Amino acid sequence: MKNKRILIVTHQFLPFVSPRTTRWNYLIDELIKKGNEVTVLSGTNPENIEKNYDVLYYGNKQFSSNIGKIRQDSKNSANNIFKKTIYSILKKIYRFLFKTFFWPDYAMFWAITIFRNRKRIKNNYDIIISVSLPFTSHLCAYILKKRIQADWYMDIGDPFTLKINSPENNKIIYSLLNKIYERKFYKIASKIIYTHKEVAELHQNKFNIDKSKIVIGHPIALVREENLKNSGDFNYKIFPIKIAYFGAFTKSVREPINYINNIVYLLNEDIEHRWYINDESKKYFASTNKTSPQKFIDIVPRDEALKIMVNEIHILLSIGNLNQYQMPSKVIEYLSLGKPVLHYAEIENDPIYNFEKLFDNLKIINSKTNKKEIEIYIENIKEKKFELDVEAFNNNFSASKLINDLS
Repeated sequence: MKNKRILIVTHQFLPFVSPRTTRWNYLIDELIKKGNEVTVLSGTNPENIEKNYDVLYYGNKQFSSNIGKIRQDSKNSANNIFKKTIYSILKKIYRFLFKTFFWPDYAMFWAITIFRNRKRIKNNYDIIISVSLPFTSHLCAYILKKRIQADWYMDIGDPFTLKINSPENNKIIYSLLNKIYERKFYKIASKIIYTHKEVAELHQNKFNIDKSKIVIGHPIALVREENLKNSGDFNYKIFPIKIAYFGAFTKSVREPINYINNIVYLLNEDIEHRWYINDESKKYFASTNKTSPQKFIDIVPRDEALKIMVNEIHILLSIGNLNQYQMPSKVIEYLSLGKPVLHYAEIENDPIYNFEKLFDNLKIINSKTNKKEIEIYIENIKEKKFELDVEAFNNNFSASKLINDLS
């Protein structure tokens, strides 16, 4: 893909940090490197970010500012029980409203904004690329596609209609509408990007998608020499051995209970778990078996988290999803750092098994893993018997790999 005018349609973008915004930050850099002219159409206020591309921001600055302020106040109220309770109630009301009435998801008002401003957006693009989550981004691209004669590429984060747990909207009300529009979009789109073959095959079969449209675009991360060096210089013999998880848990999608009950109790007292999670995720630890030492730490900004991973942690922990159709991008970023990665597979067909033989710094365990196996794994880490295969990583998880596959 070279010398094209490309419009990226994504409700979430920088400075908001998420796996999808990080992914497209890397991909845009690669697109520009190949001589493409990139414009990002976003519902996220792009203030205070350095960029070498155009950003079209259509959103409610006051609304975004208020939401941001509420989120920040909520974080700052951790030690105030009254405020914490109020913000918890407000959050539940907000979630109830958008889960019950909003279509296609919480970002529906952005679609209305794009529809109202559609004629203000140039119609000279060669390619439109829409990015989910949220699915609203695809709806906005569809609105624009009616007046822009361009190829449409869809980058699918998690399933929409076919999502097994934690649906994006009220399936009782919107099930038929979801299917109609998702099928319509797949028929119109020129290319559809899925994170792994299992979810691609699911959608191909359910929606009768032309196989030639489908592109497998794994999660993306950037290998940096500084991270590899720091990971290599780390003293893996110091105690306690620190195993750390960074992120959040979601009911019926990703939960830590089985890992704790099946694995953690096997570990010695000289192994410490550090959970960098939000308050809501801590509820999963209330009824678990007695375990080795654990520390609970609030989620930290991404750049700070990466430094902690490389300079303070022995083993980076990933908890697999409870279905095979959502692939955790966390594992891929962990691998890119050159650190030992421990992935707990909840299901036999976890998509991460596809990459186990490619990387000796990746160890997959499950409910059948025994204590001896874990002890051998820990000893190998102490002796630094692991190394990231950078070539294999870039052949699967680099921005250039995906852009080349789209050409």
